[in-house]
Amino acid sequence: MLRRKQSASAIEISDRKCRHCFFCIQICPAKAIKLEKDTLRILPERCVLCGSCLKACPQQALSYRSGYEKVKEFLANQERIVAVLDPAFPAVFEAASPRQTVTALKQIGFTEVWEGAVGADLVSRAYHKQLTLDGLAREHTEYGEAYKPLISSFCPVIVFYVQKYFTQLIPTLAPIVSPMIAAGRVARYIRPGWKVVYITSCFAQMKEAVAPEVAGAIDEVITIKEVKDLVDELGRGWSGLEETDFDGPRPYLGTVVPVVGGLYRSMGANFDVMMDDVSVTGGPKRAIGALGQVATGYINAKFLDLVYCEGCIDGPFVERDLFLIGRRQIIARYAEIYLGKQNIPKIMAELDTLREIDLRRTFVSMEEQLPTPTEEQIRVILKKIDKLPPNRNLDCRACGYPTCRDKAIAVAQGIAEADMCLPYLLEQSKRIYQQLEKSHRELQFSHQQLEQAQSQLIRTEKLASLGQLAAGVAHEINNPLGTITIYAHLLMKGMDKDDPRREDVELIVNESIRAKEIVQGLLSFARETKLRPGPVNVNDLIEDVLGLVINQSLFHNIKIKKSLFQGLPTIVADETQLKQVFLNIILNAAQAMEGNGKLSMTTTAERKQIKVKIRDTGPGIPPEVVKNIFSPFFTTKEKGTGLGLAISYGIIERHSGKIDVDTELGKGSTFVVSLPISTGEEQSGDDVRLDRIGLQNTASGRGDHG
Repeated sequence: MLRRKQSASAIEISDRKCRHCFFCIQICPAKAIKLEKDTLRILPERCVLCGSCLKACPQQALSYRSGYEKVKEFLANQERIVAVLDPAFPAVFEAASPRQTVTALKQIGFTEVWEGAVGADLVSRAYHKQLTLDGLAREHTEYGEAYKPLISSFCPVIVFYVQKYFTQLIPTLAPIVSPMIAAGRVARYIRPGWKVVYITSCFAQMKEAVAPEVAGAIDEVITIKEVKDLVDELGRGWSGLEETDFDGPRPYLGTVVPVVGGLYRSMGANFDVMMDDVSVTGGPKRAIGALGQVATGYINAKFLDLVYCEGCIDGPFVERDLFLIGRRQIIARYAEIYLGKQNIPKIMAELDTLREIDLRRTFVSMEEQLPTPTEEQIRVILKKIDKLPPNRNLDCRACGYPTCRDKAIAVAQGIAEADMCLPYLLEQSKRIYQQLEKSHRELQFSHQQLEQAQSQLIRTEKLASLGQLAAGVAHEINNPLGTITIYAHLLMKGMDKDDPRREDVELIVNESIRAKEIVQGLLSFARETKLRPGPVNVNDLIEDVLGLVINQSLFHNIKIKKSLFQGLPTIVADETQLKQVFLNIILNAAQAMEGNGKLSMTTTAERKQIKVKIRDTGPGIPPEVVKNIFSPFFTTKEKGTGLGLAISYGIIERHSGKIDVDTELGKGSTFVVSLPISTGEEQSGDDVRLDRIGLQNTASGRGDHG
């Protein structure tokens, strides 16, 4: 936490340092911190100055208004100054002992250093008087009852909380100043005209010192941590300090006031008038809970000694890093050692001389009237954050409010933001993540489509160029081949059967015929034969193709398994060309298995298309071959032309379908032919343009064996 010189609010939050962990919102007892447009700010009209946020912020993003610079100005001007140390000082400051601290403060310019416990002694006397039957009757006659509960006004946080949130309890606040104000009034009485600086571990005392009801007793309040900074900056440090006695009136049992219950203990051993009716508690939840129960009439104790912290030894500016029980023991030992060295009668006599000090005070309401939202407004907010009862309200308190309904009321009143709900934010984050994940998948899909379209465009241009080249070459070769074939036949006719040249001529004839078949394939590839669409039952078509090959010797040792979907719809296609495609794929599969294996044929209907899966148990296809299987003239066969799958691919493209291939080395390959379930109107009488090819074509299977 940091000091700051001037501010309209007692506490401010640095936007630069704040990491929006919202811990301050959760621990604030008054719900005085609001998230507003991604910025946290303190609502001064609601703040009770407890300092919990200052103490708890892990980023040290909160700063507070301090009298530090003003005190430095007093010292620079060599003003006469009384420094009053809070009774908690021995337990919360560890740079030096209390009397060494007196020496250090005087070295930097403080004229006198007093123990604030003297104020606690005077206040405890006032409470003792107030808590007699006569005192209660005298001071509370206007309430119409002598035994109205009396709440200590010892802790300024409790006083501010009552003034802002339990205004109905203001009449029950003890009309007595706090020990700090009492000590300040004593200093004004003994040292008129001097400056009075109070040194404390409590943040609320900074605001209490300037409250209109008690203003004038204290000039400035600084923290115990700031004392160390002052000595470090203006003095000679803390090492080697001698011990110096305190100035001012000596305290008595006021030294035990910093611990919970210390106030009524300081009233002395003879305080037993209403011991059974005294309730003492400390800590935020217990103290505020007790106020609520007093307001509802659940607690009927005559006197409630309430402190917000676990005693003054647990304030937000504690310097000593000890557990609470350790600090309590320090206070107990200090009081024991101190009282053992004092002349008690002399102290009591000195305190008697101060009985004329005015310790009275009044209290005014500081309540901020907030609008009361309608039930409809509350339900709208609960619906927005998905917390409508009875099944959605979690009441997890992560927002700092006890219930989702309380949170919705605060939102309607303008002191909270609906978005400050951890489960709601987590759910929103989950939805945003899911949306981003969906968008990411769609972008990936679009990117794949674009890549495939680009690849297909390149392939189409390549095929078009190859087609033109093939047509020209085939035309030029066909005529010479015809001449060679004719004259070779004529030569054979003129030869005897035992002519040794006959075998050579037969070779010429056979190779010419083979070359002619290759040229015919080139022409088929180049021309892309015109489609003649008609109704086709793919199951029947496959049966016809299998009938053509089943009796061939290549298929004698191949087991064929068919799984044809009987409800397969009829499609509009060119039956002859589809037969060519399936025949080519089936022959390739048989050749890949070398005539020994298992061939599976499956048909299905999926999403406005039918699929034909042809699976073999061959060796599979190496990855380097897969990418080229549909390329013209690419083959792995010794006598293959490399045109079978290229032509098949083109045929399926012109039917607005696609061929996918899946392969695994050593296990086989699966060709998947997808064809649209379309009407005749979707197929023109002419060839379907190549740019209507399926963009989902992938080649992840085995190579061209055709």
